[in-house]
Amino acid sequence: MTVVNSMNFLKKLTNYKWHLMAVIVFASGVYYYTQVYQANDTEEAQSFYVVDTVERGEVTSGIQTTGDIIAAQKLDIDVYKQLSRIDVVNVSNGSHVEAGDVLISFDKSDAYVDTESSKVAVAEARLALQEEQGNVNDPNTQIRTKENQIEGYKKTITDSKQDIEDAFRDFLNEDLETVPHADLLAALQDRTEPTLSGRYVSDVEGQYIIEVYASGADSGYSYKVSGLESMTEAVIFGKAVDLGTRGLKITFPNDTRTNDKWVVYVPNTEIATYSETKQNYETTVADLEKAIVDAEVNLANAEQELVDLKQTDSSSYRDLNVEKAETTLAEAQQRLSQNYDVVQERDIVAPFSGTVEGMENVVAGATPTGGTSDTINLGTLISDEFLTTFSLGATDVAKVSVGQKVKVTVTSFAEQPVFEATITQISSLPESTGVAQYEIQAKLEYDRTTAELVLREGMLADIEVVEEENADALRVPASAITYEQGVPKVTVVDKLTEEQQLEANRMGIVRTSGATIATYEVEVELGIVGQYYVEIVGGLSEGDIIVSSSLTESTTESVVQQAGFGPGDGGQRPAEAQTSEGGAAPSN
Repeated sequence: MTVVNSMNFLKKLTNYKWHLMAVIVFASGVYYYTQVYQANDTEEAQSFYVVDTVERGEVTSGIQTTGDIIAAQKLDIDVYKQLSRIDVVNVSNGSHVEAGDVLISFDKSDAYVDTESSKVAVAEARLALQEEQGNVNDPNTQIRTKENQIEGYKKTITDSKQDIEDAFRDFLNEDLETVPHADLLAALQDRTEPTLSGRYVSDVEGQYIIEVYASGADSGYSYKVSGLESMTEAVIFGKAVDLGTRGLKITFPNDTRTNDKWVVYVPNTEIATYSETKQNYETTVADLEKAIVDAEVNLANAEQELVDLKQTDSSSYRDLNVEKAETTLAEAQQRLSQNYDVVQERDIVAPFSGTVEGMENVVAGATPTGGTSDTINLGTLISDEFLTTFSLGATDVAKVSVGQKVKVTVTSFAEQPVFEATITQISSLPESTGVAQYEIQAKLEYDRTTAELVLREGMLADIEVVEEENADALRVPASAITYEQGVPKVTVVDKLTEEQQLEANRMGIVRTSGATIATYEVEVELGIVGQYYVEIVGGLSEGDIIVSSSLTESTTESVVQQAGFGPGDGGQRPAEAQTSEGGAAPSN
């Protein structure tokens, strides 16, 4: 190989960094191997060949530069901060969200109350409008309505007065029971008392005294009643008999005896809850009396309004009432809509899919204070869609257009697949006053759910604006091309041993000791010359095995020296080897 060819080859390698990186790692392994295992072997040389198979695939060529990866959209969530308590936090730093997800919710209790109140106001206004619209075609409707209201107020007054009477009766009947008379308290202490039933229907307070005596009745006993009423009747065991004429009945037990004496207090002032019962009764009466007063005031007002209605019962007045009702309904609906907006604004909803970063001190229960002393930061939402930005000079920018394809490789992850992008924006103004550079944006074809590499804001990228491309080209790695007096050539592997073939299939590398593999050079006709691959128009066939790069090292006195670095031994193909005996090796 000539000195010029070696220099060209090394120059090409500097352009194709990941191939160079692979060779460096490869050379390091060789160094380690020769140092550790072959320190005593001072004469035998080791040769290593990186081999590839001629294959079909995509080849592109275009303008090459570098750029940055940026998010297509970034939302400062902090601008939606509210000075109210944080109720719910659904995200944390690094959380991925979908468009429409609720990120953070603030306290809505006051907004819910206002919304429910507005709903009631709308319903009332709608009913009022319907009533006024019905009144338009019936001049007497409002008057009849007011007359019905008057009757309703009168009924309220009457019913409330009756309720007062009923409340007093309930008070008198509360917890009525028979208890031993004070004269026989000790004697009747352990006896079963007679039971009461029925309802006391009088308004007179007092007590019933029941005395049992022997008689000629079937049971052998009779009873005498005094106090609120006076009467004498035969005792019938186990059956309710009248206790006077005011609704109460009494049932005597089987162990009733002569001279038993019982008392019924109306109301039952002897029970422990009497004070509470009396207070409840007085409260009920006070409420009913207030209802009567309110109804009497409403009645007086309604009667005056009826007089006014009869004086203003005309179509113009009815039309005006409809307009007023419509206005009231519109105002109520507007307030309801505003309250709905307030409720929705208490939720911060993701407008696009992305990842949340930069949150600080965001926890449920915390309340932002606003101002410079506020330690709560709601963070930033970074979209799942990414752009690449790069700059081109005036000459190159004239060659590109919106919609043109771009190949993007993340600089730190050169072994990852190449991303495709499409130019979406070309700046019309230069970025600086010095050498004109125009910023260009291209949107990446990137799906976060399936991508092998998760893109992040700020990553560096190698850019190729595609000017030529062939999706089904016969191609070889760019490092396999050498030039001799301007003529492109490729080193082809003539044949491999079975062991070498297995090694090539497994690692893409062939190693020899003290000898080189059989190769020959062929002139090739090139098509598109890309950054990583070169299109072969003529000179090679699909499936041919070629040498992309090679390394020969020997050890002398345990010191490794590089003997050669480049394609395998070139030359004309041996006359005795007219067909390839080597198998296919995996391509890079």
